[in-house]
Amino acid sequence: MIGVDSDDTDEILAVKVDATTQELYVKSSTSSIVSLTGIEGAPVTVGTSAVEMTFTGTTKSLFIQADHSNTGTIWVGPSTVDNAGANAFARLEAGEYINIDFDDSSTAIYSVSDTASQKVYKVALT
Repeated sequence: MIGVDSDDTDEILAVKVDATTQELYVKSSTSSIVSLTGIEGAPVTVGTSAVEMTFTGTTKSLFIQADHSNTGTIWVGPSTVDNAGANAFARLEAGEYINIDFDDSSTAIYSVSDTASQKVYKVALT
């Protein structure tokens, strides 16, 4: 499997599922093995007011993708992100995604759009 890290370079990912515990293990070419115990995700409707991307449990990695049929821009950031992109740390056009190594479920991440009724898909590895 090939993934794209935060500096937009490809890296090789090795994925293994423990047959006994059903835990998922991921190792990239730049990091050590990480034990994952679950995957959580859902589509989220995003409009012109920021929506919290909530997850249960302690996350290890987040994946947020803008739906391919979106017509607006999605902005990702802290609670202060707005629909013009102020305070955003990521901008997503239709079909684009961001993957974040993130192990602090007490800090919320939000998404907002410049257009009503857009959709994003959120996935957390826990």
